[in-house]
Order: sequence, then structure tokens, then C-alpha cells
Amino acid sequence: MPVAVHIIYAVFAFILGSIIGSFLNVVILRTPLKQSIVTEPSHCFSCGHRLAWYDMFPIFSWLFLRGKCRYCKSNISPRYMIVESVTAVSYCLAYLVFGFEWELAFSAVLFAVLVVLSGIDIDHFEIPYWCSIVTAVLGIAAFFIFPATPWYERLIALGVIAVLFVILVLVGGMGGGDLQLMLGASLLLGYKVFIALFIGIVLGAVYGIIKKVHDKKAEKAVSEKIKELAMDWYQNQLDRDVGYVLNGHEDIIVGSISEGDPDIEWEFLEEKVWKGLPDKAALSQTLRDNITEEREGGFKIFIKDDLVEKVKYSRRMVFGPFLAIGISAAWLVGEFIMTWYMSLLGI
Repeated sequence: MPVAVHIIYAVFAFILGSIIGSFLNVVILRTPLKQSIVTEPSHCFSCGHRLAWYDMFPIFSWLFLRGKCRYCKSNISPRYMIVESVTAVSYCLAYLVFGFEWELAFSAVLFAVLVVLSGIDIDHFEIPYWCSIVTAVLGIAAFFIFPATPWYERLIALGVIAVLFVILVLVGGMGGGDLQLMLGASLLLGYKVFIALFIGIVLGAVYGIIKKVHDKKAEKAVSEKIKELAMDWYQNQLDRDVGYVLNGHEDIIVGSISEGDPDIEWEFLEEKVWKGLPDKAALSQTLRDNITEEREGGFKIFIKDDLVEKVKYSRRMVFGPFLAIGISAAWLVGEFIMTWYMSLLGI
């Protein structure tokens, strides 16, 4: 096929990807809110004005409008353009790598799912079940369409990933959504899933370190605020002579902040070291009334005898987008990476 024709097809793949990306923005925003992605017309989230067709050219509308609504001039998040651009580039790369083969059709579905789950994970700290299910369905279909990768390779990868991620989930390193995603990806990628996992962990670790340094001051401030509130609450327990830790004992009150709503996970309380049950509702309500600026995180309140010793608060971080990058890279160039690595080992 002439080079000029390849270029035309690549450009077409880019344009198609940008159009799909525009639709994926709708999916990312509306599905977590249980809103229709079909019947409700596109509109500005600030002024509610229905958008015209010329307001919705993927990528270029945001650039031409300079990131502002044409009607109310409110800022439009650059993420709209980023999602459209990422989808466009991924579709273009898929064509350049695979051409008109079955892998291209798989790529169109896989990359759309990975973009959606990344956006929703960033917004809501969760990976939708249906994204993992679609990835697993692609993996099952790959058993029959890509027999060059033995079925047992996919199942071995599935088993190893299951063990690794169950351990990571139990120690709190990752969430259950990450586990489900990688289980589906192992069926699709076979041994290449370990490349995806490596890339995801490395990128996630780099991001985590940067985020931890950036959030250190804010986390300390929230920890001190929670400690102050917990001390007042605990002193009330002591004054009432009920609901406090017995002398010579200690316990940890575990809590979390989800979508800006603090809550206590009372099931982790070691009730036998307490004199009577603490006023759970009072502490929960106090935190909800006073901790209002934080979006997602977890905290531990350490209590010993008649003292709230310390509080540790840590903001949550997303991992899905980094796993998505790893899966994309493994799908596109996993064979090349494995061949290169094997050559280094002399295999």
C-alpha cells in the first residue's frame, strides 16, 4: 500500500478517535451520576445553554474558544480536549501498529474502555465493573481470535495476577477495581500483562512520591484538625465515664473520607478494651460538620488509656490511569518489549 494511503488512513483513525473521545467525555461525566448518555443533549454545565454543532468539534472547539463557554464565558476544563486527544492518538497508533487486522478492532474497544475508566477513577476513585467486564470479554474472545498466544499462557497469567493483586489489595496498596481490571487484562494480554503491571507500578510509584511530597503539608493540617476534634469528643466520653479505652490498653479508630463525606469504620473497633461503647454517632457527625474540604482519604485515630495520642491522615491516590497506560503499552508494543528483554538475557 502506498505511503500516502497509509497517511490518509492514519489521519482518518485520528479523526475517528477524536470523535469517539468526545463521546467518551459524556460517558465519563454522566454514567457515575446515572444520567443518560443518549437522550440528554450536550450543554454547558455552568449556564445550561444547549451547545450547537459548531461548539462540539473535537479538540479544535476547545482551542478556538480558548477554553471558555461561547455563551457565559465560564472556563471549560482542558480535560475535554485531553480525553479527545488521547483517544485520537491511541486510535492512530493502533492503526500504525496493526493495520487492518483484528487487533485494530480490539484496540478501538479496549482504548475507549481504558480512557473511560481512567476518567471515572480520577473523578470518583473507582473503576466501574462494566469496564473490567468488557476487558475480560475481549480477553475471552482473544482465546479464539488470537490462538498464537496459548490458552494456558492466559490462564497462568490470570492466576499469577490474582495472587499478586489479592496481596496488594489486602495490604491496602490497591483497590478491588484495580484487581478486576488486571484480571481481565491478563486474559487479553497473556504474559504481556506483567509488562503492563510493571509500567503501571513504576508510573504509579513516581506519581505517588510526587503527590506525597505535594500533599504533606495539607495532610498534616487535616491530621491536626481531626486530632483536635477527636480529643474534644474523647474528653466528653471520659467525663461521662463511659465509652473510653481502659487503663493499660489502646485501640485505633479507623475512618475514611469518600466524596467529601467523613465516616468511621466502627467494625474495626476492639470493643473488649473499651469501657462501654463510645458515642459513635457523635464522632461521625462532628467530623462531617468540620472536615468539609477534603475529597478522598483515610485516617487512623490512635487512643491509649485516657489520651488521643496521634492521628494519621493520608489522601487517596488513583491507580487505574497508570494501569491503563501499562495495558495500552503492553497491547501495542508488548511483543517488541518481550523480544528485546529476552535478547538482553540471551534467550
